[in-house]
Amino acid sequence: MRERGTLLLSVVLLGGLAAGSYWLAEQARLGDVATRKLGHDIDYTADDITLTRMDETGRAQYVVDAKKLVHYFDDDSGELTLPHMVGAKADRPEMRVRADRGVATNDTQEVRLYGNVILTRQPWRNAAQLIAKAPYMLVYPEREALSTDQAVNIVQGGSTVDANGMQYDNGTRQIQFGGGGGRIRNVIEPRGAKQATPATQGLP
Repeated sequence: MRERGTLLLSVVLLGGLAAGSYWLAEQARLGDVATRKLGHDIDYTADDITLTRMDETGRAQYVVDAKKLVHYFDDDSGELTLPHMVGAKADRPEMRVRADRGVATNDTQEVRLYGNVILTRQPWRNAAQLIAKAPYMLVYPEREALSTDQAVNIVQGGSTVDANGMQYDNGTRQIQFGGGGGRIRNVIEPRGAKQATPATQGLP
């Protein structure tokens, strides 16, 4: 009877030890995950990356490439070095945006661009090429839309607009200046050429 009691006690102790070890292991694992989230840890890096987003028919919607990508585990964001984006939809003018660096979030649904940001919209039908320059732009690649609340210079043909703030939608070719709380300076090209005005403007 004593042997059976000793055996039973040993089994209980071993079981308690195993349960305690499992609990400690789980706490360590959860603690490591929490630490990684709080620490904004790098998940992976990649050089010379290219991301092509397809629609349901397999046609390219937009392409994002960069010299380097640094991806973060905690918020699924990515830091881009020398990012370059191209709108590839067939029913609108080609739109290209480049910058010194960028931060992509929500699986590149939003890309914040910093430093020497240049938007180039290629000529479309009877409209001249449009170029916009700013120190910062927020880009929505899938919608081919972007905005900035900082100083921006826009040139189309011989017309120039300097404004604090801009919103542009490449799907509708609508551009709106302002939003940054400052004045707009407009320089109109000579008579007979297309003019740009400092207001909401539908671009052909």
